[in-house]
Amino acid sequence: MFARLVWPALGAGCAAGLVLAVLQVFLTTPIILHAEVYETAGLQTPSLMPATYIVDEPALVLFIHGESHEGAEWAPAGGLERTLYSSLAAVLTGVGFALLLVAAMALKGGPVTARSGLAWGAAGFVAFALAPALGLPPELPGSAAAELVSRQIWWTGTVIATAMGLAAMLLSGSRLWLAAGIALIALPHILGAPHPGGYASTAPAELAGHFAAASLATSAVFWAVLGSLAGLLMQRMDGQRQPV
Repeated sequence: MFARLVWPALGAGCAAGLVLAVLQVFLTTPIILHAEVYETAGLQTPSLMPATYIVDEPALVLFIHGESHEGAEWAPAGGLERTLYSSLAAVLTGVGFALLLVAAMALKGGPVTARSGLAWGAAGFVAFALAPALGLPPELPGSAAAELVSRQIWWTGTVIATAMGLAAMLLSGSRLWLAAGIALIALPHILGAPHPGGYASTAPAELAGHFAAASLATSAVFWAVLGSLAGLLMQRMDGQRQPV
């Protein structure tokens, strides 16, 4: 059982992580670097920094990836070093998600194939990327953002609620469970994601929209590769375990 879960997860996770790393190099990293140019220009030029916000009530407004003047935090240098660390993070992320996906497929039971794994990957994309992005879309450096802890709590709750809702909808034939699943998926969005009291960004809106679309497309490919490969490797492991 251990080998049936771990080896497919390692293989699929590493492969999907490498695919994600390559996609990030060509699709999302150039946009981030472009946004950082605007952020740096805004920090150095007071006239380029957003100074006025239209708010309904007082709220904490934070800018993500802003530079701290109190103490410098370590960060990888640009170029190759940054790419290597980003690629390592992508592979580790892939292995982590693969372990979750393989464990879920094993708990459900039944035959596992590349096609069924692709369906599981699609569910993972909805739960971990699409649903949270409806409330907290991917953001560029220099964008206003609510407090980090509140965003993390909402994101985690949305992932859990969406995963449970999808399970209730797809793994049960009851109409009651179907309705409960829809309600669970909708609940975080009814409550609303945390947002800053005002909206401002040093990068153009067109760049932010491009980044959000590229991030979701990259995530979709990642989950498709992860799910299909995990299913294929589990199928092959099961075939090797069958008596001749």
